[in-house]
Amino acid sequence: MTNFSAEHGPFGAPVEIRVAALLTQLPIVRGLAETLVLLSDFTLDEVADVRLAVDEVCSTLIAIAAPNSLLGCEFLVGDTELRVRVDGVAGAQGMPDQRSFGWHVLRTLSDEVTAEQGDFDAAVGGYPTTVRIRRVRGKA
Repeated sequence: MTNFSAEHGPFGAPVEIRVAALLTQLPIVRGLAETLVLLSDFTLDEVADVRLAVDEVCSTLIAIAAPNSLLGCEFLVGDTELRVRVDGVAGAQGMPDQRSFGWHVLRTLSDEVTAEQGDFDAAVGGYPTTVRIRRVRGKA
């Protein structure tokens, strides 16, 4: 499954999905994340951790989403790790609360979590916000 292309390095081709930023769409994203890591030979514990981490990121971005905005998720699976990028549009300036219990759980389930927010973008009606997580395969 590994693709050593110059564009992605030691990762397979990205898997992407774009859904409405609504809680009703969460099962679709969770299901895709779970299926992808299962098919990529992650352990069952890793599958559960990734599913929960993706759920937390998406739920957080949906909670701050601008009306009628979209949520985009990109998954990159490699031999040693999984990288997930979730993009949304926040209705108001301000990052998700990184001191919350949910964010603590996210940091526990992931090896790396980063979040960033851009300036107001009139074309999308809000503040572009991105959260990235990285999960190393075989982490004890």
